[in-house]
Amino acid sequence: MAAKPKRTLLSQAVQAQHPTSNAPQTTETVTPKQRAGRVGTKMLGGHFSEPAQRQFKVLAAEQGKTVQVLLEEAINDLFKKYHKEPIA
Repeated sequence: MAAKPKRTLLSQAVQAQHPTSNAPQTTETVTPKQRAGRVGTKMLGGHFSEPAQRQFKVLAAEQGKTVQVLLEEAINDLFKKYHKEPIA
């Protein structure tokens, strides 16, 4: 059985298309040890159109951030908008 080709991270693909982008090139992968940060947390999600999901992922790649980090930023901004403590 042939080995599967290594997948390119979205951030690497964006960097390849826009080499003048200020976003850092990300090459690290998430290890099971890093996922331990999920302990004591709860999933919060929603369903969105495919174009919105794709745009969000591209934005994360362009900024050199993970989707998780951008979601935390967005949720905290929403909390601030409604005069709540930004605790995400």
